[in-house]
Amino acid sequence: MDCLYAKCIPIITSMAELEKLGTKYRIALRIARDERWERLQCSHKGVYADDCLVDRVQKHKIYIVATNDRDLKRRIRKIPGVPIMSVAKGKYVIERLPDAPEK
Repeated sequence: MDCLYAKCIPIITSMAELEKLGTKYRIALRIARDERWERLQCSHKGVYADDCLVDRVQKHKIYIVATNDRDLKRRIRKIPGVPIMSVAKGKYVIERLPDAPEK
């Protein structure tokens, strides 16, 4: 998949929370179960998926976080250099890249 003129590899995290959300999110769960996506194992036990994602992108700022979760977007925006992808009105939206720290 090409995104922002670079090769991107979609990665799925744990689906446990998605399974608990019920039938409203069945399409998202079906997409997440697709075998074509690479799986990212979480070493955090007993931690919400949002906390795991925030921790991972703080350590390794090499990810574009794709979510429609309002609270997760708010938390990710506080991390400089991590863009957010979402779907709005049937279109993919990538928010501007937050100011990355100077090296």
